[in-house]
Amino acid sequence: MTAAEPFDTSFPSPIGRLAQLRARAGEAVVRDDRPTDVQRLMAPAGSLDEALWEALGGADAPRLLVLTGSAGTGKSATINHLLQRERETGAGRIGAHLADATHADAPDQGQAQRLADFFAPFADDAPTTLTEPCRLVAMNTGMALRFFHDLQALDAVPRLSALEALLRRRLGLPGGVGPVPEWLDTTVLVVNLDHRPTAGEPGDLFDEVLRRLDPGLPEGVLEGAPRCGTCTVRDWCWPMANAAILSSERGRAAINAAAGDVALARGRQLAPRALWDSAAELALSGLRLDGHDSDGRDLCYAIADVARENDETALLRGLACNGALTSARAGTLVADIAIRDPGYAPSLAAHELIADAGLDPELDGRRLAEWLTGDTTIHPAASRGAQAMADGRVANFGQSRPLGRVLARAAWLAGELQARSGLPPEFARALQAQESRATENDPTDDGEALYGALSAIEEGLAEVFGLTSGPEHYYPTATPVPGSDADLLVEAKLVQNGLITTQPDPIASGNPAGSALVGYRPITLALKAGKRSITVDYPLWQLLRQAVEGTAPTSVELERFLALRQAVRELGIKTAADPRQTLLVRERETGRRFRIVTRNPSAGTLRATEVL
Repeated sequence: MTAAEPFDTSFPSPIGRLAQLRARAGEAVVRDDRPTDVQRLMAPAGSLDEALWEALGGADAPRLLVLTGSAGTGKSATINHLLQRERETGAGRIGAHLADATHADAPDQGQAQRLADFFAPFADDAPTTLTEPCRLVAMNTGMALRFFHDLQALDAVPRLSALEALLRRRLGLPGGVGPVPEWLDTTVLVVNLDHRPTAGEPGDLFDEVLRRLDPGLPEGVLEGAPRCGTCTVRDWCWPMANAAILSSERGRAAINAAAGDVALARGRQLAPRALWDSAAELALSGLRLDGHDSDGRDLCYAIADVARENDETALLRGLACNGALTSARAGTLVADIAIRDPGYAPSLAAHELIADAGLDPELDGRRLAEWLTGDTTIHPAASRGAQAMADGRVANFGQSRPLGRVLARAAWLAGELQARSGLPPEFARALQAQESRATENDPTDDGEALYGALSAIEEGLAEVFGLTSGPEHYYPTATPVPGSDADLLVEAKLVQNGLITTQPDPIASGNPAGSALVGYRPITLALKAGKRSITVDYPLWQLLRQAVEGTAPTSVELERFLALRQAVRELGIKTAADPRQTLLVRERETGRRFRIVTRNPSAGTLRATEVL
């Protein structure tokens, strides 16, 4: 470090490391058995890896472990941890393995042949007693589907119909028909990383991701940030101040809870790649890196530039992740987290905090310093920002109450403002009830929660696919025919008559060992409509409830209803076959409705009454 340099460039740039954690960086993808040093820091062995290793060494250890999941769920990282453990211990738990089947959605001919050879010990005519160590393969669901589809076109390959049926059932894929011998069922372990809860609860993956942002953590992704100890502009570095508060217990709890709510609202778990990207963006919080990395310039100079310009406004904008939350790109995880900012909630505490900002600068600065203090200390940049606010040295950014917004976000990260879940309580409660394995017929609070959720779904189905007349719900008895003058519908009490029911969660029941290993928690309601198994996630629930409130789904949104539409049509046809059921004729041109009931069952006479 020379006198002209603001920091010792012989140490790695912590700002540069944050940039490496973003999804568009090269560190986002782990390839085969060659993780980089940064990737090792991002994805150290965790509880899942330990549980898998123990499972491979038990008395009933599997002989085939299939790791699957979507891109970015951590398949490569997990398989690398297991292989490293095998190399270090020489325990003989893992034998033949394929890690590179995870990076494509379809195998070429060479890959298909290699997979066929790999699965040969589990062929239909293979010996039922296996003595070799567990075989290990990582492959996404697209690869699995295409492999079994292409298998029949290969010459001289083993027949794998039982293995295919087993994998399809464990993965919840269609086509899982045919018998599976007991020896195969007990010797194959399928672990789907799409079902691993990644956010929402303490100890989930995002909680660990945020913890590893701690600048002072030697084993964290910043490796203790040794450069910061030499830095003369450290009191301007809001990314490190944000990293400190995000990695604190209170900061992790706030952001992880919001991310968990996003996962439920999206109806799917959040991929690790997206979690690291969001953690980096939250910490960088709008720091402009353009022009610094393009010419190889050290990224920490972006902070040195802010210090040279004495831009305390930029510093305050960046603190408390404010820059990231304010300008997040639509559709990103950060943007969805920002929506859950309790500063936007209609609460008195949030309103007073934002509306009163600037009236007492000294109080504002004191609060900001208190709320941006991590588990033990406050970062120098947070101290400078708080002092600038207390001294009134910063304007209000020329916007509407932006200082109040910074304060509110600091209060959120400190746990002073509690975020409110975007999920309606009745849907969240039904998910909890299903996780407890309750049914809508149970005389318990869980049973009542599920019955209420089914009733709400029935109301939505009537609005989307049928119609409501008073307390009665009517559904089509056939596919609408273009050019017809009228439609014939039938009354059906879907919940009361058991036409739609809850059923055991298909993931937990279809793959109990694998789902238990990843700590699976349901994020969709599993239902049965007639003979069809369907799932209702939050986006679908929301569309159904909006329909009840008078908002018609768009043609794009109706695509989400395909399974429900088919189920309702089948239920209508089945119900209409009972001559005792009430019918409804609706004229298309006039909209008039006529309720038809059986007047005399023995004579077969009907009564038609016009209804509103």
